Formats: sequence, structure tokens, C-alpha cells
Amino acid sequence: MTDPRTVAELEAIDDRRAAAAIAKDRATLEALLADDLRYTHSSATVEDKATYVDRACTGWYDYKAFTVRSREWRVWGDTALCNGEVRIQVALKGTDKDFVSRYLQVWRREAGGWRMASWQSTLVPAA
Repeated sequence: MTDPRTVAELEAIDDRRAAAAIAKDRATLEALLADDLRYTHSSATVEDKATYVDRACTGWYDYKAFTVRSREWRVWGDTALCNGEVRIQVALKGTDKDFVSRYLQVWRREAGGWRMASWQSTLVPAA
């Protein structure tokens, strides 16, 4: 069984990550994302850490809100998986988008704490 304290810690860190993306806070994103990050958007675009952070902080992705709808955590030692659903509001190259994605996150505990190593999302079709 996954320790509820670990889940609370991971959720707080993930909330910081989302807030940092909205605020275009490069230092926080750099600290919370693993150096070997693979970020796969619901469009199937795959980015490494440098590309994702650059785009999130320069306005390529102008995140407005992340609204968590659900999270399910499984933790094994220094590895955690989160299956979730999130509403994302973002302007992408000047075009407003508002959609729901189901995602899988991989978190890894490193010397400096938990860092997100992977994000893979799938668009939920509009009803």
C-alpha cells in the first residue's frame, strides 16, 4: 500500500510544478524536472527537458490553468507513478486551447528529492 504521506508530498510537488509552468518560473521547473525528462504531449509531440522548459518559460506554451480532476498514485521505493486526469487551459502560439487529458507521470526520488522523469498524455475527446 502506498504511504499517504508520500502521496501528499508528491501531490504538493506536482502542484508546484504546475504553478511554475503557469508562472514561467524556470528555476522551479529546472529543479522539479529530471535531467533526462521525456515530455509527451497529447498531440504526440515529444520534448526533452531543455525544450520543454524553454517553451514553457518563453510563452510558446502560455499555460493559464491546470485543474486536477483525479490522481491515482503507486509508489515503489524511489519510483512513483501517477495516473490522472487534468483540464489544461493554455495558449499555444497565440491560439487558446482548453482540453482534458489523461496522463501517466513517472517520478523518481533523487538526491535532491522527487523529480518528474516522464509525462505521457492522451487527449480526452470532447463530449
